[in-house]
Amino acid sequence: MPTRMFVLSAALLAVAAQQPALEFQAFASAAGRYKVIFPGAVKTETTEVKTPSGPRTLTFDSVTLDNDVRFMVTYIDPPDDVAKLPAGPRLDKVRDAAKGTDGKVVLDKEIVVGGEKHPGRDVLIEKPLYAVRNRVVIAGPRLYQVLVQGPKAFVTGRDADRFLDAFEVTK
Repeated sequence: MPTRMFVLSAALLAVAAQQPALEFQAFASAAGRYKVIFPGAVKTETTEVKTPSGPRTLTFDSVTLDNDVRFMVTYIDPPDDVAKLPAGPRLDKVRDAAKGTDGKVVLDKEIVVGGEKHPGRDVLIEKPLYAVRNRVVIAGPRLYQVLVQGPKAFVTGRDADRFLDAFEVTK
């Protein structure tokens, strides 16, 4: 019996040693009007998205870790005709785009975010090589996506929870 306990303890310590605790740092985006915590230096990128009403800028703030885990916040101000649509269909469209043809939605839960009760959705998608946990939030016309991508055990774990729960829309 003592030998089994020793082996079990050693195995648990080995697993814990492989997963060092992440050190999160506060990050605030004045342009994005949000704040969150990221586990490292944030890289900001933008891309142009073509819409029937003309081009829009999609901004990505992200941190990628060595173990193929990515933390990301994206935001875009859609055209007025899209911004005026009810939240449900907009959130459905984001979920379906994230799922793609090779994904499986395993969680899809309506939420409200912040004191202003912004409509949102928590989505967990399994793909062949990774999982994506996505908190989609609509604040006024702006659409935010707060994502963690990586192995399913990671994206459903404590560090992913901390990141998603830290997201706040600011003014």
